[in-house]
Amino acid sequence: MEQLKHSQIAPVRAKKLAEQKGLCVLCERKPQVPCLDHCHTGGHLRGVLCRGCNALLGKLENNRGRYGLADQGAFSKFCNNVAQYLTRHQFGTTLHPTFKSPEQKRLARNAKARATRAKEKV
Repeated sequence: MEQLKHSQIAPVRAKKLAEQKGLCVLCERKPQVPCLDHCHTGGHLRGVLCRGCNALLGKLENNRGRYGLADQGAFSKFCNNVAQYLTRHQFGTTLHPTFKSPEQKRLARNAKARATRAKEKV
């Protein structure tokens, strides 16, 4: 197996990104900061991700043992289930009690700012 030198990262990253049509494999957007992703257990290259996707994937992979998902099969099943779960439950009819809409958040900020200004006047 061939191991890259640090000087080879940029050209390999550029080649892989071109193969991916210039898009992050996960979010399918053009990466602002492209990262050459690799497996931390085997070291093999996987693709080019944007920095945010690479960081999130690293958090998932590096912490999976804490949640009983150390086995690759269990981890893969979990990831597939997450995608299905989020797709299936993106719309609902009942809201969580702590949820605030953008309008409610704006009104709360304005009320807080008015109260702060009123205190400063006294």
